[in-house]
Amino acid sequence: MNLLKFSTDCRSLVRLVHENSNLEFPEYSSFLLRLKTFGSYPTRSRQAKYSLAECGFTYTGADDLVQCHYCGILLGKWEENDEVWHQHSMHNPECVFVLLYKGAQFIENFKNEFDDIRNNRGNSNDQVHRCKTESYDVVG
Repeated sequence: MNLLKFSTDCRSLVRLVHENSNLEFPEYSSFLLRLKTFGSYPTRSRQAKYSLAECGFTYTGADDLVQCHYCGILLGKWEENDEVWHQHSMHNPECVFVLLYKGAQFIENFKNEFDDIRNNRGNSNDQVHRCKTESYDVVG
């Protein structure tokens, strides 16, 4: 293990957390509190509420639209094969919640994998980029 690289990465992460320490919704910092927001989550949804809550999301009350308690990103229109951590990191690779739980290497690896798939399919985002970020006025 390269301790110099580790300490540099650690310092970068600490700096990033410090600079982005303003949680959008700090009242949902707990997994259980996020999970409670899924009380009316559609049973026909393609993503499990437990996975969504684990990945930092709360349910907005509209369709299958969820919002990250940390960065505030809204994601919806989930497909069956969408992997929640991948979608979160793809749509906001700078979310500190994703960085803290999965690490910068996870985001970098997924980004490289996504770029490879996109390049191999002739830059067609229809096949790769299924989950969409949405713009909604969410009251609640």
